[in-house]
Amino acid sequence: MELRKTPLYHKHLEYKGRMVDFSGWALPVEYESMLKEAKVIRQACGIFDVSHMGEILVQGSNAFSFLQQLTSNDISLVRENQMQYNLFLNTNGGIIDDFMLYCKKESFLCVVNASNKDKVFAWLKDNAKGSPEIIDESQKTALISIQGPGAGATTKKVFTSCVENLEYMHFTESIISGKQVLISRSGYTGEDGFEIYIPWEDAPFWWDKLMDAGASFGIKPCGLGARDILRIEAGYPLYGYEIDDTTNPYEASLGWAVKLSKNFIAKEKILAAKQKGLERKRIGFLMQERALPRQSYVILSKGKPIGRVSSGTYSPNLDKFIGMGYVESIFSKEGTNVDIQIRDKFYRAKIAQFPFVRPAVKNNTKIFLKNRQ
Repeated sequence: MELRKTPLYHKHLEYKGRMVDFSGWALPVEYESMLKEAKVIRQACGIFDVSHMGEILVQGSNAFSFLQQLTSNDISLVRENQMQYNLFLNTNGGIIDDFMLYCKKESFLCVVNASNKDKVFAWLKDNAKGSPEIIDESQKTALISIQGPGAGATTKKVFTSCVENLEYMHFTESIISGKQVLISRSGYTGEDGFEIYIPWEDAPFWWDKLMDAGASFGIKPCGLGARDILRIEAGYPLYGYEIDDTTNPYEASLGWAVKLSKNFIAKEKILAAKQKGLERKRIGFLMQERALPRQSYVILSKGKPIGRVSSGTYSPNLDKFIGMGYVESIFSKEGTNVDIQIRDKFYRAKIAQFPFVRPAVKNNTKIFLKNRQ
């Protein structure tokens, strides 16, 4: 099957991006070097094409109560033009998807993972039974992300007054140069970041504007490889690696996104598992020897298997090999010594606290670390 292309596909070729298949999309894994790009984001500014993400609009008089029942976080805490990290849950308390919720004036925008878009859309439609209205806007919505210490200055140079006072986890909508835009401030790298949602056909126009504006701040196009390194450095889970439809939010260290003050699907099952005592816990670890941990590698304590690696990488910003995984809860304490089995050898590692890399804070911008213990 032919890979789907974002509206920025030809821009990636122009900048010599190395294209790969990502969830059925042709996207750049890197341009010059994923390691260099991961350092650029921490030190300067990078631009990503994330137009493959899914955008699902939920609207109608009962949109709030509908979503409140299907999610773990409390949507009543979000005001108009605010965002919230949230989880869609199944009837067993597993995670259908983790997503960003945007509270608009008369609707909610759910920005979901590309690999889960069709699954989430079907789940919402099945539960809505005609009300509220569920609209898939992914085919007409492009998304560009600007990340790094220079993200604010770059974005302000293009969108001026729209972002001048934009706070973290807030968004604004406007018409600029005769074109519709929605700009939010969050980020998937642990650094300051802005997400620019625009009509599909306008993406190349805004890409060029942002590249020109960011030139004085060291902007570079960045690919999926750097994006993955950065989210591991920040300790952020990725669907299909750290979380899936069998994962309890508490064992994934996402209990902060579960609000027991409200009623929601499978609340009793999630709470019962927590009260019983979690058998496993998501952890981060620092390799004490130079070796690359990969997904599914066994984690051991004194020769006994206690868990598995979910993600691993070399961090160019730490000059260390790092990873995440799940271990039996009794071994999840920071500082615990473990071993990672890589083929037929064992390499020393130490359980570490998230995040591995602290974000740069510029212009008094407060960056909230979502992955709380």
